[in-house]
Amino acid sequence: MRISEIKPGEVEFQGWIENLRDKKSMQFVVIRDLSGKIQITVVKDEHPEIAEIFSHATLESTVRVKGTAVKNDYVKLGGIEIIPNKVELTSHADALPIGSDSSIDQRLDYRWIDLREEKKALTFRVETTMERAMQEWFVNNNFIGIHTPHITPYITEGEGSEVFKLDYFGQKAYLTQSSQLFKQCAMASGFERTFEIGPCFRANKSFTSRHDTEFIQVDAEISFINSHNDVMDIEEAWVKYFCKAIEEKHHDEILEHYGIDFKAPDYKFPRIPLREAFKLIKEEKGYEVPVVGKEDLDPMGEQLISEIVKERYGSDFVFITDFPFKSRAFYSMKQQENPELSKTFDLLYKGLEVTSGAQREHRYDILKSQLAEKGINPENMDFYTRFFKYGCPPHGGFGFGPTRFLKTLFNTPSVKEVTFLFRGPNRLDP
Repeated sequence: MRISEIKPGEVEFQGWIENLRDKKSMQFVVIRDLSGKIQITVVKDEHPEIAEIFSHATLESTVRVKGTAVKNDYVKLGGIEIIPNKVELTSHADALPIGSDSSIDQRLDYRWIDLREEKKALTFRVETTMERAMQEWFVNNNFIGIHTPHITPYITEGEGSEVFKLDYFGQKAYLTQSSQLFKQCAMASGFERTFEIGPCFRANKSFTSRHDTEFIQVDAEISFINSHNDVMDIEEAWVKYFCKAIEEKHHDEILEHYGIDFKAPDYKFPRIPLREAFKLIKEEKGYEVPVVGKEDLDPMGEQLISEIVKERYGSDFVFITDFPFKSRAFYSMKQQENPELSKTFDLLYKGLEVTSGAQREHRYDILKSQLAEKGINPENMDFYTRFFKYGCPPHGGFGFGPTRFLKTLFNTPSVKEVTFLFRGPNRLDP
């Protein structure tokens, strides 16, 4: 049984040795599993064979315990203690090579030990709840789940992209950066609404707190839309749903372990055009986004516009819209009234971009001309443009980064802390 299920009576359970006080006549041992902790009390004269086992046991070793659970109001761990009659040491732990004060790189070297801490395990329990709720909302709203290939002969984002190359039985192949092009294939297939939760790969030598080379992304694509506003409407409803699921199941734990009073948003997410965001940041915060970044917000700009939105609207979320076409992918649709701008958006959560989305260009001839405008030979992208040659509905979608969202929710220094086994330019093991 799990420790959280223990009630007075005969019990048998397993766990890790977290603490051990070896007194002259008694031993007090704290055992934990993922569900909780419990105290074992050993009277040495009554059970010398058990006392001998614990006398030579080390912290983080694992044990199997049989005994009697009895009420004891003086015991802090649930008011119950275990009087054992049989203990088996199931594994012996050497001295631990890391501690809670070790650097992040040292801890990543021994990530399986690092994650034994209840506080860190909570992040993955929250992620489990989040992904279940994400899928639940999609299914309840008539989305079809798809699994796109992640080995491809194509560079999905166009020429010059940061991709990992590999030899595929003598053919040149790549790991996909996103499921973008295949999502659009699903729209041309008439699926209308699709979602996918899966890995993406980017050969990006960035060492920031938000970047990694392998990550999970949630992608959604929707047909028969009128503009990128329709896509934002759908994402907003979806975000509110999975945030509510997190709040309902984990609010107290998040508050206890992280001191964060997490509440699901119950307000409309503000939508601010990029050029207006530049103006607000300069006027209200005295900061001007660097010239080189005038086609997008830099990290400081993201933080400052989020501060402004929080002050004005009380919102932790904000959509930044209407990016210049020259700064967005070739498949983004241009705005008819101002072709220099695109029907695109980013979603920021507490100062960090967690989503990029858009209405896509679905018209075959226009898409080919946009490829040429971006300096990409349309003939090299025939594998993709042919999706739109035989009829394709207006559509759009978004890609959402769960680790970026969790990093922000838990206020951790880096996505490394909320990734099970991190991959970066200098991290390939374990």
